[in-house]
Amino acid sequence: MLLFTLACDQSTELVTPANGSFPSPVLLRSQPDDLLLLNPAFSRGMGINNSGALAGSTRNENGDVVAFKLTNHDLWLSDEIVAPNGMPEARFSINDRGHVAAHKLVPGGIVPIVWKDGEAQELPLLQGYQFGEVFDINASGQMAGEALNGNWIIPTEMRAILYSNDGDVVDLGTLGGAKAYAGGINDQGHVVGGAENALLQMHAYVYKDGVMEDIGTLGGTVSNANAINNCGQIVGRSLLANGAIRGFLYSDGIMMDLGTLGGAASVAFDINDKGEVVGFSRIPNGQARAFLYKDGVMTDLGALGGIDSRAISINNRGDIIGHYTLSDNSVHAFLYKDGVMMPL
Repeated sequence: MLLFTLACDQSTELVTPANGSFPSPVLLRSQPDDLLLLNPAFSRGMGINNSGALAGSTRNENGDVVAFKLTNHDLWLSDEIVAPNGMPEARFSINDRGHVAAHKLVPGGIVPIVWKDGEAQELPLLQGYQFGEVFDINASGQMAGEALNGNWIIPTEMRAILYSNDGDVVDLGTLGGAKAYAGGINDQGHVVGGAENALLQMHAYVYKDGVMEDIGTLGGTVSNANAINNCGQIVGRSLLANGAIRGFLYSDGIMMDLGTLGGAASVAFDINDKGEVVGFSRIPNGQARAFLYKDGVMTDLGALGGIDSRAISINNRGDIIGHYTLSDNSVHAFLYKDGVMMPL
């Protein structure tokens, strides 16, 4: 099991911001009431950077769903409206510069956007496509996402895209089929996601040096990758041969089933440079629980009295952000730090 839990080699060369500096670390809230979202009853926690800044979506004073960035010192809300909180497919990310990447609503769909120092920069669409969104942003500002046509929730066409530091949008291709998306990017610019093969089966891939490589499945016909760390370790989900869904960790050419918390399925969303994985698993009663997978053990993080929880992002300190659902079906963001889950 050590193969999958070792931290990155310290000699790994990383891409750093052009100015060569990162923001000073911020102190995360030590008490739940230090700083709250304006409307915590409608929020999803989705991204956390190595300085501890948090990102996700919430409702503003007008009831609109907007992006947020939260630190111990400040709460920022976007002027732009984002997808409703009932859309768990929507994702937000934040890099170590504090830039937040996601999407904004436009008539009929969504378009990719990045907020830098609170200022919105709408990103160009892939030529020939109506809509798009960004799922991940790395330290230097490269972004990975998807271009869409037709219904943006269930698109008729979908392509994996990479936004370079020069502002170019690049179609990453497929594994021989028609559709693909890019779900994660590390600081070397290596991209992971899902792409159709010639049999029109969606498979997890890693894209580096201009080549898209199929990393396989756990025995089933479908897999997709959600994140890649700076060691090149990849996490996502795959079907087993019997059709069950399992979170996986892919390292050194081997895809490993992470198991579950006693239920039927699991999904891995993120991995840090220590090899610590977060996601959610079903428990025996069928409810979902946020988990941390560390040193070969999957741990239930709890649900703050709710019926459902999902861990979405983890930083290199081991701080985790996600969201939980109460019995009234309201969704709330949480921060998990030092063994304690706190509502935001």
